[in-house]
Amino acid sequence: MKQLIIQRLRISLLAQLFELPFVSCSSVFTNKCCIVAILLGWLCPGDALAIGDGSPVVGWATNGPAVLRLYAFNTEVLPGLPLSYCPPPEDLPPEVRSAMLMFRVATNVRVLTNMISGFDHYLPESLNHAVWTNFFANTNGKTMAIWTRRTRPADWPASPASVSWNHNSLIWGMKGLTAISPCWQGEVAPGGAPITAFTRRHGYTRGHSMGPDGFRKDLAGGKVWFLTRNNSIAETRILRYVVRTRETSARDYTLFLFDTDLPPSIEPMRVVAASEIFAVPPCKYWSFPGVPPLLLKTEQGGNVSAEVPGFTVDTMKAGDSGSPNMLPLPGELVFLDGRTTSGPSAQMQADMDELCRLEGLDPAKYQLQYPNLSKYPAY
Repeated sequence: MKQLIIQRLRISLLAQLFELPFVSCSSVFTNKCCIVAILLGWLCPGDALAIGDGSPVVGWATNGPAVLRLYAFNTEVLPGLPLSYCPPPEDLPPEVRSAMLMFRVATNVRVLTNMISGFDHYLPESLNHAVWTNFFANTNGKTMAIWTRRTRPADWPASPASVSWNHNSLIWGMKGLTAISPCWQGEVAPGGAPITAFTRRHGYTRGHSMGPDGFRKDLAGGKVWFLTRNNSIAETRILRYVVRTRETSARDYTLFLFDTDLPPSIEPMRVVAASEIFAVPPCKYWSFPGVPPLLLKTEQGGNVSAEVPGFTVDTMKAGDSGSPNMLPLPGELVFLDGRTTSGPSAQMQADMDELCRLEGLDPAKYQLQYPNLSKYPAY
């Protein structure tokens, strides 16, 4: 009953407004329109609605691979643009003139429905869908620890570290896993500036803090260890390397050339250029608020972070630079770039080729490998 009385009061105020003498001045008329809009807003209030639990879905929207639900947040009745009308003919009956005036005023408003969006799903053919569904399907019971053990013996580096894989790791069993070196002789602290194998002869780490830009042999003879899936150590040594720094080359990485080919039990990690998946427009791998593009990131402590609740660890500590940021394709880890360091490029391949030539190797045997992502559309 109280609400009915308030509504009738508002209607009464609206009716009284239209009994006021008509004024053709646009400013005064606009003020009257504002009052009408306010009163209409009282009659048709829009209440804020939370997403879900009864909030009306008023439509759908898409921006690339993401499909979003649109929810009505509130409705506002706003005044239209300032207008000036000629008064109705004076020879008309008063009630007709009043009705004409009411119609003109009441129609000079605009109704605005404010909406909020909520993520619903990715299009099934998209790269985002492939990555996220694969991640969801393989996280039950998984942890961020890459290894169950990674310790240096007393006579390290004469003897390798003792390392074993964690079979419950987020990345266990994925192709490219064994390209992640658990340890190398040049690391300042355990896990620092880690090496990732790109070919059977080439390893990657950060460029900054690795010495002057250019081809070098200072670290020649240093040991690098990899771990097979059955926890056997594969040891190789550095022949020579090239450092690239942003100050000199506008790139940040170090590429090592190993003295022997890595065994078949060590799988070099394939790579993808950021320009292939993040170029806008078009873009294969979109980022949306609340649903970022998933990447897996290792860190010097021996963990891998997905940067989603339950699977997050600090990956930006001193010493994490050069750690691989990986695109988790179904069943495979693909190198995108290093932490604060550069990703694959034509210049990187040219440096790898030159390292081979300096040691009399055929560069054609040691090329960066890229997965075929053509089946995923760009938006």
